[in-house]
Amino acid sequence: MELKDLVAIITGGGKGIGKAIAEKFFSEGARVAIWDIDFPLAKSVTTSLDSSGKKAIAIKVDVTNETEVALAVSEVISQFNRIDILVNNAGISRHKPIEEMTLEIFESVMKVNLTGTFICCRAVAPIMKKQGRGKIINIASLGGRTGRPGVGVNYAASKAGVIGLTQTLARELGPSGIYANAIAPGPILTEQTKQYPPEVFATWNIGRAIMKDGLPEDVADTAIFLASKRSDWITGVTIDLNGGILIR
Repeated sequence: MELKDLVAIITGGGKGIGKAIAEKFFSEGARVAIWDIDFPLAKSVTTSLDSSGKKAIAIKVDVTNETEVALAVSEVISQFNRIDILVNNAGISRHKPIEEMTLEIFESVMKVNLTGTFICCRAVAPIMKKQGRGKIINIASLGGRTGRPGVGVNYAASKAGVIGLTQTLARELGPSGIYANAIAPGPILTEQTKQYPPEVFATWNIGRAIMKDGLPEDVADTAIFLASKRSDWITGVTIDLNGGILIR
């Protein structure tokens, strides 16, 4: 097992990519804490993984709330005694054309996707420093790499910020044995994206080299690699996971 007995926090773990990461991590031996603003969703995942609550716990967390994040970190430490992996997956998208985008819409996406990632990283850094080791994995996006149809300037800016945050974290925390990397998925078939007509999803995949659709499990497999010892010579990197839409 790649992650045997390691403790992982997955934000936004109640559905989609976060749920797939939580399930894969658990199958690889990790003890998982699933954070989600929707507690029933998070609880349903942990119950399906471990009904005893000894190896999988659900915590209601708004990642933009510093107090809730701090309390959730304390709860994970109380339950599992350590934090080895943080996956910042929680995110939202509220797309509008620039002339229709209000400041409130712009800032709401920035607050969850970028500020929330910062708050969670800051909360676990002292614990990982004390342990002398830790892995931080931030979920960015192809939209943060290059302009894409239907992304929105708020989402693109937030995910580009996540990439910059990850690079700086890697340099700042590396001497303490803490790794920071990001994954930038292209279009992924989730509950949310399946709500769009197939022709819309197809426009997001224009230029794709591989015809297989991207699945949450593809992101989860990459996250396992970054969380494991197999990636111990990798930090500050953003892995593009998009079927060849972006090749450089």
